[in-house]
Amino acid sequence: MNFVKKNRSFFKYILFGLCLTALFLTAVLLNRRADDKETYPITRVSVILPHKDDGYWNLIAEGISEERDALGAGCKIDINMILPQLNYNIAQMTDLLKQQIAAKVDYIVVQGNEDETFRDVLQDAWEQGIHVICVDTDISDFPEHLYVGTNNYEAGKLMGEELVELTGGSATVGIISGEEQYQNLQERLRGFQDVVQEWPDIEIKGVAYDKYDALTVMRLYHQMADEAEVMVFLEGTGGKSMESVYDGPVEEYEYVLGFDAYDGAKRRVLDGIVKQDTNLMGRQVVREIEQHIKTGNYSADCIYTDIFWLTAENYDEVMK
Repeated sequence: MNFVKKNRSFFKYILFGLCLTALFLTAVLLNRRADDKETYPITRVSVILPHKDDGYWNLIAEGISEERDALGAGCKIDINMILPQLNYNIAQMTDLLKQQIAAKVDYIVVQGNEDETFRDVLQDAWEQGIHVICVDTDISDFPEHLYVGTNNYEAGKLMGEELVELTGGSATVGIISGEEQYQNLQERLRGFQDVVQEWPDIEIKGVAYDKYDALTVMRLYHQMADEAEVMVFLEGTGGKSMESVYDGPVEEYEYVLGFDAYDGAKRRVLDGIVKQDTNLMGRQVVREIEQHIKTGNYSADCIYTDIFWLTAENYDEVMK
């Protein structure tokens, strides 16, 4: 009888000890989960793209998505890509920006522009502690932020150097750009002008703005043919419009140069284009966000992606 009582007491102590151990382990796990949640929260990123197309911004979006997917299921970066209803509509992009500020996201990725209201709202985001990243187009005199994209001054210089090579340093040139208030286009124009001003027989007849509208592109294209031998497009809308209208070389100009119209270069609608590495732009944005989360720093304040001169002759080599 005493033996049974002693065994019962022994088992009670064991059971009590096991219960205490279980409670302790549960508390440790709960604390660890709480610590993990606090130390590694979900990082929310809003990407406001100005336009959905088949040859530029969609490649940036694909790069962002591909790099995010490559990080795997354990990555705690949530990326939301947003578009205005109208292409390159700054007022709508400003409203989208306000919405993301109100949602208190962690990072905002935008194409920079010099519109005063847009800048003020972006400044408000920065003042509220939201990290600002400009992709494709930087924004001048803005507080600490990251830029990922082309060195647009060098892209303009490349265009000018190729023009000199094609024309032997003698030509009349018409230029069509997008909008005056985009820093990337201003830098391209400045780089182009800095090259051609060294060649007195190259004359720029004028700079017209297409407002990123294909119908305006074609109207200006035909209108400027009366004065210019060479047409230069400083942004992708011009080249993309040309490749959608023409199947091969044009008759209105001796040479046509542009940006980002890959198929147009391949079919010789354009004699050469500046190809930007848009997929890498998107990928690099995600890589820099991941690094910033882990270390508190980007690789640099300004990260330039590569540019290439693309023609029908080197198409396979450059595009591989």
